[in-house]
Amino acid sequence: MYESRIAEDILAEHLVRCGAVSFLTETPMRLKSGLVTPIYVDNRTLTCYPEAWRDIIETTVSRLDQLKLEYDVVAGVEGAGVSHSAALAYRLYKPSIFVRQQPKTYGNKSRVEGGSVKGKRVLIIEDHISTGLSLLSAIEGLKAEGAIVTDCVAITSFGIDETKKLFEREQVTCHEIVRFEKVLDKAIELGKLEADKKDSLVDWLNNPWTWAARHQLVPNANEN
Repeated sequence: MYESRIAEDILAEHLVRCGAVSFLTETPMRLKSGLVTPIYVDNRTLTCYPEAWRDIIETTVSRLDQLKLEYDVVAGVEGAGVSHSAALAYRLYKPSIFVRQQPKTYGNKSRVEGGSVKGKRVLIIEDHISTGLSLLSAIEGLKAEGAIVTDCVAITSFGIDETKKLFEREQVTCHEIVRFEKVLDKAIELGKLEADKKDSLVDWLNNPWTWAARHQLVPNANEN
């Protein structure tokens, strides 16, 4: 079992070295949700780095053991979360499913692929949580088909207060594997982020919705 403090440091380095995190302090982008962000996270890149991906999966296994969560099925959200959820389910010897962003337009028109979730406890795995809207939609889809959803696990999360409140309303607890401030510190240590930019990024993490206006920054085009 990985020791959690060391694992977090190792994983933060993986995220930075694999290019999973980009810093856009001078040219922030606008997400589909409307949120303007100076940080872009794409943890899909980890699957191209076997050692890093293994550390992600094994550390997640250790974290789940520490949390003592109860679940019958592991689910991914269509898109970035599916590869991680499938690998984790295989490692845990658990059934693996994924949740579509939109229902199928044919057949049973279900959003859930892989098997029935009725009456089953489903653990959702996500690569990263920003506003959490796609994840909340997946939770809604699972519950509509009779699943019990109380927890999700993400590699990273921005930890936005408004997002936390949305999950609390759904009575779902989100667990992150790597704290984002640890990623910032590692990026500075590795020379991928200038130290004097950290305060601005921490300010964004604390007050993301008003950050661009307060700093008088114009975002690039929308990012889906």
